[in-house]
Amino acid sequence: MTLAERVRLTAVARGDAPADLYVRGGTLLNVYTGEIARANVAIAGERIAYVGLREDMCGARTRVVDAKDRILVPGYIDPHAHPAHLVTPSEFARHVLPLGTTSVFADTLQFFEVGGEGAFRRVADTLARSPLKFYWMIRVHAQSRTAGGDARRFGARVIERALRHPWAVAIGELTRWPEVHAGDRALLAWLDLAHRRRLRVEGHTAGAAAEKLPAIAAGGVTSDHEAITAEEVLGRARLGIAVMLRESSLRPDLAGLLDALKQAPALASRAMLTADGSMPAFVRAHGFTDHLLRIALERGVAPIDAYRMVTLNPATYYGLEADLGGIAPGRYADLCLLEDLAEPRPVSVVARGRLAATRGTLEVGVPEPVWSRVFTTSRARLTGRWRVRPEDFALPSRERYPVIRFISAVITRLEERPLAEGDLFAALVDREGRWVAPAVVAGVAERLDGLATTTSTDFNVIALGRDPRAMARAVNRVLDLHGGIALVDGDRTTFELGLPIGGIMARVGYDSAADSEQRFHTELTARGYAYHDPLFTLFFLPADFLPAVRLTPRGVWDVKRTRVLLPSRRRTGAR
Repeated sequence: MTLAERVRLTAVARGDAPADLYVRGGTLLNVYTGEIARANVAIAGERIAYVGLREDMCGARTRVVDAKDRILVPGYIDPHAHPAHLVTPSEFARHVLPLGTTSVFADTLQFFEVGGEGAFRRVADTLARSPLKFYWMIRVHAQSRTAGGDARRFGARVIERALRHPWAVAIGELTRWPEVHAGDRALLAWLDLAHRRRLRVEGHTAGAAAEKLPAIAAGGVTSDHEAITAEEVLGRARLGIAVMLRESSLRPDLAGLLDALKQAPALASRAMLTADGSMPAFVRAHGFTDHLLRIALERGVAPIDAYRMVTLNPATYYGLEADLGGIAPGRYADLCLLEDLAEPRPVSVVARGRLAATRGTLEVGVPEPVWSRVFTTSRARLTGRWRVRPEDFALPSRERYPVIRFISAVITRLEERPLAEGDLFAALVDREGRWVAPAVVAGVAERLDGLATTTSTDFNVIALGRDPRAMARAVNRVLDLHGGIALVDGDRTTFELGLPIGGIMARVGYDSAADSEQRFHTELTARGYAYHDPLFTLFFLPADFLPAVRLTPRGVWDVKRTRVLLPSRRRTGAR
């Protein structure tokens, strides 16, 4: 906040200057004290100047919002968001703002991986003007290791520059917890970049046994969103790790996680709620942060505790309680007007001092980055002239293969055996056509001819199918689309979704993306897919931090034994 803004706020608070926006006659849930009392709120610019019972706050140009019979709560905060799944962050903001979310702490993986630090900076600079505030978690490593390592994309100078961005508040999410546990000096040096700036380190400790958590906490991980049982929540919280309780399209765990509050009621003063990386169809059907609140309230969490977990608690955790998390002078003017505390979806939303939404309708604009200036390289735009051929998916001659067997939407196990009925050919293909990593996958969709997508954690091209010719057609169609998803039966494309923005985002609205997601799920289910989230099945196939075997740029990777089981190879004719 500038000195001029501070001077104006104090003038409005004294009554010497009129408010820009005046919310009159509401009942305030005070997240600082737990009290509920009548209050008016006077706003100057983007900030709150006054909270109290005075009425003489208006001038000729003051906009008045009648809050009679409304309960005022702070704008909701998601402390761990992935805002670039299928749609742009701006389109994500347009959808979740009317649901009451006014701030998110967002992932930078897509921008760093596809366009580098410059892409992140251009996106962050544009969205610094958004009515939904984007704070950023800076990635320090890839999700899938390559032969060349992470040095070029995630070097120390790159990370240091990114952490200096005014909206960067953390390193995260950190998936390589085994290296933190082992005391890997290079990775701990990355975390030190955050700690020296008094920033947070958002961890991802899925699969970490209880006895490993002390070393992870000592290594500098300050929070985690990966607990899947109440006991895991308590195990992390007891060690000072701030816990984010998750309810997402992939892991709808919140109802069970809230049981931790019964054993440790004081945890409510520190715990946070997150929707993590929920896909558009799930958010459209259920809501976003408002959905998390609804679950907490239905599970018997006291309203003051539930609302603190999506307002004051995340603001305090990130050290931003002077700006966010409460309705008080000096804070950003982010308010939700509710009909009742039991229904967290707001009637109206004020964000950054403006009436942003009324009854689900957005009333403000959200800036959109100029994506042609964000993703500028041929690799980022998938504009290469290369094409794949069926023989690119050929397997080496072996009696036994390392088969990636799916046992849930994202978890796999290793089967070393001959090929069997129902197995699919699979491949990870370099975005620039230089190499291919062939594999065998089972337990996905045994009647699938050909599928290709650029929606993966390493952002190369995934191909699956029982027919290499259909797989080649699917990959080549995705290349024509400059990224996306293509489903091929025989020689006919039966489903496609273009994601031409970096191969990860569509130029469509939220509802259109949700419709496409649902249709894709239906199409894949008809071909034998048995799980609940096919996009995450594809997205995490190369993610070498998940058990037990993955398809990476190095080849089929045994996660536990850290070894290549079937290597990638250079494509014939690749330059």
